[in-house]
Amino acid sequence: MLNDFERIFNDWSEKIEAALEETESERKEDKEAGPRIEIEYWRQRMRKLTGISEQLRSKNCRTVYDVLTQASSNQADGGGKRDKIYLATSKWRTIELRVTEALNEAKDNVKYLSTLEKFIEPLYEGTPDSIKDTLPALMNSIKMIHTIARYYNTNDRMTGLFIKITQQMINNCKYNILYFRRIREGTEKTGKRIMSDEVLWSHEEYPPDELIPVLKTCLELNQAY
Repeated sequence: MLNDFERIFNDWSEKIEAALEETESERKEDKEAGPRIEIEYWRQRMRKLTGISEQLRSKNCRTVYDVLTQASSNQADGGGKRDKIYLATSKWRTIELRVTEALNEAKDNVKYLSTLEKFIEPLYEGTPDSIKDTLPALMNSIKMIHTIARYYNTNDRMTGLFIKITQQMINNCKYNILYFRRIREGTEKTGKRIMSDEVLWSHEEYPPDELIPVLKTCLELNQAY
């Protein structure tokens, strides 16, 4: 039984460590991804770590841990075997602490990033003008996160967030330039759109007197940002 428990214990440890080793560099992201991706990432990570944390507290898991802990302190067992089990349980306690800390980080990041959702909505659904109007509120919210968030206030986190916000502004401007007439007429459909700038040279579809004001709103957004 001890051999089986030890094998199960080590297998659990390896799988949990693999889940914890996920880092920012290992995330495969679209280079044009916006800030919604960042919020969703931390929500998924929180759900994943919550599941692991709940399993660590499950009856089966605690039974295996308690039996092995007792075996490691039993003087009647062989010294080598006892030491091996002791190392396994010590490693497990370290893993439990890592899971707790990683879960706390994910929860804290979700808590603060969620406050940005109403301010980043215009980046996806609005126009350059409406984005410009919400910029002060968005920047104030990010400033709050940088000031009081426990985990997300690092330079790397802030830089990554601003990259995604900037990229979504670019995406929005491209979309509004290419489809401004259909947006104005309410005939533009949602879904995957091809961002090709070749069509901008068609004076029939993009009359300069109508296109230039749209380009100016994008430049004004850039200046405001």
